[in-house]
Amino acid sequence: MQLMEKVRQTEFLGREFLLWLWFQCEINEERFDLGENGQAELWFDRRIVLQAESDEGVEKITCSGENPHLREARFALTKNKEITEAMIKLTIDDNEWSFILDSTWMNFKSFKTPRVMQDTKEDPEGLFHEKFFLIEKAVTTMDAIYASFIKIRISPKWETHELPAVLRWVGEGK
Repeated sequence: MQLMEKVRQTEFLGREFLLWLWFQCEINEERFDLGENGQAELWFDRRIVLQAESDEGVEKITCSGENPHLREARFALTKNKEITEAMIKLTIDDNEWSFILDSTWMNFKSFKTPRVMQDTKEDPEGLFHEKFFLIEKAVTTMDAIYASFIKIRISPKWETHELPAVLRWVGEGK
């Protein structure tokens, strides 16, 4: 099977993940339990790209603004549009990251880490290592959140509890 064919067959997972993630942010007041690693706060921030495919082609919209609830994007969900990209803010302890998450390749774009303060004269490589550590922490956190989504997605709980709750939430966006 060719790579692009595999991507087309599984790209729905990235879109479902972003939808589920937005839903979880709303119902859990932006908090995610990371088990022994503590808690993270995560929210969708200022920009969401949605699209729908039909016989007439692809229709794509970008919703952006300061409104924390992104009402137009919620409304677009009720019109069968799916999230393809979202600007996300992630906070763990006193550190905050900002990035765009792409649903097709699950890529991070425009990745911004917390500011790194290092004395480059004493430890010239310290800045690099600290930056790398911060990137790894955010990616590991998102991996853990994605793993919890997959665990729910493949369980019977998805059809009986989670998907109906998500669909009710989408319906409330009108």
